[in-house]
Amino acid sequence: METEVKDIGQILTDSWANFLESLPSILLAMMIGIVGIIVIRFISKNAYKIIDSKSKDPLVSSFLVNMLSIILSIFLMVLCLSVIGWGSLTNKILAGAGLGTFVIGFALKDIGENFLAGILMAFSRPFRTGDLIEIEGLRGRVIKMSLRETTIKSLDGRDIYIPNGLILKNPLQNFTIDNYIRQEFLIGLDYNDDVDNIIVLIENTIKQFEQVEKHPEPLVFIEELATSTVNVKAQYWIMTTDVRAPGLKLRSNIMFKVYKTILDKGYRLPSDIVEVALTNVDKG
Repeated sequence: METEVKDIGQILTDSWANFLESLPSILLAMMIGIVGIIVIRFISKNAYKIIDSKSKDPLVSSFLVNMLSIILSIFLMVLCLSVIGWGSLTNKILAGAGLGTFVIGFALKDIGENFLAGILMAFSRPFRTGDLIEIEGLRGRVIKMSLRETTIKSLDGRDIYIPNGLILKNPLQNFTIDNYIRQEFLIGLDYNDDVDNIIVLIENTIKQFEQVEKHPEPLVFIEELATSTVNVKAQYWIMTTDVRAPGLKLRSNIMFKVYKTILDKGYRLPSDIVEVALTNVDKG
């Protein structure tokens, strides 16, 4: 028992002596680490400003700065371990990085998927900040993009966070990529009315709205000869930067103006007519 106690004491004594011997190196490594972290943050902050001023794309800037930060952090870690005298440990860490990356990537595959999607989107962009987009029934303006998710502001004021993996795997509508969008509506006319004149009337009514583009001009045409109405479709173009896309309020105002104008001119807007045929009626 006494021998074991002496052995433990000797181990503690040797450990303490080794610690005191390595203490200057440990302190130097800590100082290098602290200064290195400050320098990396400073470099990353200024690099983001420089890259963003050149690329005008926050997602690309974020990606490049993150890569730079990771490389500098790995270099700093290797340097600190080498100062302490654990250079051989760095080789083992780097050797096991591949296996560790695989295990972590499998465990966090959803996060990894969103991150990879963010990298792909950084170089192949279906939208930019400020664009109005819709995906999986979610519609809003893009207010922020990162390598993991995209944040949009819905038209009713909600902040919606969409994983980048969802954006990459599903169809996406961009209403503002070229700032133009076409709107349309359908209206049923009476067969007995002068359809040609009403079409011209509808076109002139739509042209009265300043938000409607003059080129291409509004187009009104017969869409269908239904059972009880002549269905006419009206189409017009708007700028999504000037109108709160997709222009629902404007569309409502145009439809109401067309409706009132047609009635004021003495034309009718009939409802569907249902014919009921009676058979086997007892005449007695």
